Amino acid sequence: MTEENLIARHLGIAIKAAELAGAYILEEGSKDHITVHSKHTNDYVTDTDKGAEEKIIAVIKDHFPEDAIFGEETGKAGDQKTGRWIIDPIDGTTNFFRSLPNYTVSIAWELEPFKPLVGVVFNPRQGELFWASKGKGAFLNGKPIRVSSVSQMEKALLVCVPPHRRHELVDSFFARAKQLFLASSDFRSYGSCALELSYIAAGRVDGYFELCLGYYDMAAGMIIVQEAGGAVESADPKRPFEDSRCDLVASNGLIQQQIFPMVQE
Repeated sequence: MTEENLIARHLGIAIKAAELAGAYILEEGSKDHITVHSKHTNDYVTDTDKGAEEKIIAVIKDHFPEDAIFGEETGKAGDQKTGRWIIDPIDGTTNFFRSLPNYTVSIAWELEPFKPLVGVVFNPRQGELFWASKGKGAFLNGKPIRVSSVSQMEKALLVCVPPHRRHELVDSFFARAKQLFLASSDFRSYGSCALELSYIAAGRVDGYFELCLGYYDMAAGMIIVQEAGGAVESADPKRPFEDSRCDLVASNGLIQQQIFPMVQE
């Protein structure tokens, strides 16, 4: 099987798994009570997160039993020789249990670490399915999408997200965020990294800065941005992406080099 066909097969399964998980999440979210557990400071998980991840993995294993899995809730399993799936069953868990609509199912697949070949981001509450695969472009509900043409920082709409789980980084973050704010048009924050990256890909926002993400937060959105013509890189050249920590700068590509100096410590 050619790599192109292999990628296409993985994309199809990622979409199938995301839609199945999204339907399950909507059903669970409509119930009177959602059980919420605290993992760490300002880091929550619900039984729905766990159930959605189990459903995603079951779909994947039915078709690609040899592939490795890296899920936010279940951790790492398997040998990466045939590829690795990166799963965030609900990116934006707080939004989910507070009944805010900005949460997503995020699924990526890669052969090399931090070089995703497939990415699917599904916002079930708003019925928006973003996807991309290497060399084939990015799509929203089947229609091609492209990053914005904004090239001047003073006109840029940025996503800038405080380190709500790492309060010791607040001073450093806000010093950098101040520079971005004074240079740009305005800020937004939606509570889901996967969604925010997808919004860059769709041209809805222009740039993004956040510290201390997990790779599962951004893997799917990363290739969606790249295939839509944008740029994604580590905010710190000395700290490449890791599974447990990603300091992120992303944009339409046109303002990447304007953002980048402002977020250096």
